[in-house]
Amino acid sequence: MKPEEVKRMEDEEDEEFVGLNVDTSLLEVVQVLFKTEPEVEVFYDGFIERIESDKRLRKNQGNRQRMNQAFIDELLKYHDIDTINNALNDNSVEDNLVSGEDEKNVDKLLRKTFKNKTEFRMFMTHISQYMMENGDSPVEAAAKAMKVMGKSDAEILAITSVIDKVF
Repeated sequence: MKPEEVKRMEDEEDEEFVGLNVDTSLLEVVQVLFKTEPEVEVFYDGFIERIESDKRLRKNQGNRQRMNQAFIDELLKYHDIDTINNALNDNSVEDNLVSGEDEKNVDKLLRKTFKNKTEFRMFMTHISQYMMENGDSPVEAAAKAMKVMGKSDAEILAITSVIDKVF
């Protein structure tokens, strides 16, 4: 037998999603992808705004497939498709990150690739510039930056593979 307060809280949570005709698995993914309550609120506010502003969605809220697609489109504003798929398939996001021994290898790789701090700062400046001006992904921007700096293909591949793991 559950205390009355717990029952009331569970009912309130369910009421929040009554209007959303979205698969439960997609709703659960939000909790995995967004770590803080404000992030979750911003996501749902954006999704609800999308429903209200899209005439087709507003009129067809009973169409689960259309609502699922709109929900995924909203998720894609914040995360890439691989991250969403990993969350849907219960693959931890942290599994893809660099850690422990790999971190030491990354440090060695950076020291070997870049002669000094100034060269590394220049690399970071190029990455920022390419990402902001051209809308490049971190990996694309890193590859272009290293090409401009005259790095070898092997060095470019090593650095971009590390960046790909992180992002």
